[in-house]
Amino acid sequence: MDIEATKAYYAGMSRNSICSCDYCQNLVYEIKSAYPEVAEYLLGLGVDIERPFEIFLPIENDDGYMDYYAVQYLVAGEPDGFEETKIGDISVYVTEVHPDATYKDKYFVIEAGTFHIKCRYDKYKFN
Repeated sequence: MDIEATKAYYAGMSRNSICSCDYCQNLVYEIKSAYPEVAEYLLGLGVDIERPFEIFLPIENDDGYMDYYAVQYLVAGEPDGFEETKIGDISVYVTEVHPDATYKDKYFVIEAGTFHIKCRYDKYKFN
């Protein structure tokens, strides 16, 4: 795992590079404040929780929240030293099921979920 290269990857990524659909933008807007412990853990790996590599379509609940079952993040290097973990109700683990990245060096993808995120109906349409 190369934490410095991972930090550099996320530093070069703008928020505009993330999918602009309402579901993805809702997650990006809410995730850090909803899951500060997960954000801190990911930051220790060099990962910015507000810059996901891939977001799987969430399920909208009747309680005003959405369940995002899988949110993926790119980590530079090999997965040596990475250990699957659980932070509260959120599992974080290496996944082999992900789209290809444009990142040119070695990388692996971690997946985290399930995130229970408030639906920002005041900001997004979710159609």
